Amino acid sequence: MDYALITFASTYGAIYAQKLLAPVAPVQVMPVLREISLGCGMAVRLHPEDLPAVRAAMTGSQLKPEEYAFYAVTGTGETLQADRLT
Repeated sequence: MDYALITFASTYGAIYAQKLLAPVAPVQVMPVLREISLGCGMAVRLHPEDLPAVRAAMTGSQLKPEEYAFYAVTGTGETLQADRLT
């Protein structure tokens, strides 16, 4: 995995998560990859090593689990692959 993404059902969820996660890990808001193309069109990108702490913060947040999804992203361009994490 090169990096992880969190996608959201709403723009509010993406903005809320960015603020929630800023003290936990360096995150970046970006457009959702077309390989995923779900939700509100915004995603939060993070380093794979920060995934456990970010998952814990999201679990303790006011967002419901059905309002966001985690993806593992590998490669670039035509070799890009995004797999949903459970």
